[in-house]
Amino acid sequence: MGKTYLAIAFMLAGSSVIAARFVSGYLPPFTTTFFSLAFATLTALICSGQKMLDAIKTMSRQRWRLLIMQALFGSFLFRVFLTFGLQYTGATEAGIITGASPAITALLTWLLLRERLTKNAAFGIVLALAGILLVQGFPFAMSSSVFHPAGIILILLAAVCEALFTTLSRKVHVGAQEDAPLSPLVQAGLVSIMAMVFCSLPMLMEQPWPRLYTLPISGWLALLWYGAVVTIVAFACMFAGAKRCSGYIIAAFTGFIPISSTALAFFVLREPLQGVQLIGCGLVVGAAVVISRH
Repeated sequence: MGKTYLAIAFMLAGSSVIAARFVSGYLPPFTTTFFSLAFATLTALICSGQKMLDAIKTMSRQRWRLLIMQALFGSFLFRVFLTFGLQYTGATEAGIITGASPAITALLTWLLLRERLTKNAAFGIVLALAGILLVQGFPFAMSSSVFHPAGIILILLAAVCEALFTTLSRKVHVGAQEDAPLSPLVQAGLVSIMAMVFCSLPMLMEQPWPRLYTLPISGWLALLWYGAVVTIVAFACMFAGAKRCSGYIIAAFTGFIPISSTALAFFVLREPLQGVQLIGCGLVVGAAVVISRH
């Protein structure tokens, strides 16, 4: 059941790329993040407001620290590094670098969670990396004019932040016997609220108010999808899967994000789909199967 939750979570996460297309050109990055998190917070409060209040009263300091770190790394710093990194590096090159997230997640699982790295897990991570490279269009035609060392470092830091967010999702439930079980929906809501607070000041610095008036209905619907589904539903599914699966399984399933975004780009945006990308999708699915075997 945990693997099903993870598959749903990361497939929904891949739809964020499509939602962003409907907002791109209208709103700057932190404004997009802030308002999507505002919709996420509203959704979480409607669905589990009382449970959230009860959890706030009983959570330990250790769990609070982990949730704050999730919000800080997963939503705020990830967006900071990605936004500034794209000023030095092209989107294609950034996609290549962020494709290292499964390997970084596996490394953090070993370092932070002390989970044993099996042969199946190691082979599965390699398969996932190969599949992600194919999905993103390997071999790449990279331009030296947009492949700057500063961009590489910033995008790599963004990938580390994404991997930290994923790993901390597992750590919240590891060794937390002193806390009452935390509902995945409540966890998603609390992380969204904290991330929204982190993004508020950068959003105000972007002075987005005139642009908000020009955002079409499709853009507001995309923000609603980004907040209610991509953030709350996907986060809740990921947290539910993290309760039940090892960090290495989570690392392999992160490869479903580019599969989802590629498939949706083909069906929704009518972008071309190449045969090598289908092979890459197969490798990512195979990686999830291999790494799940004991």
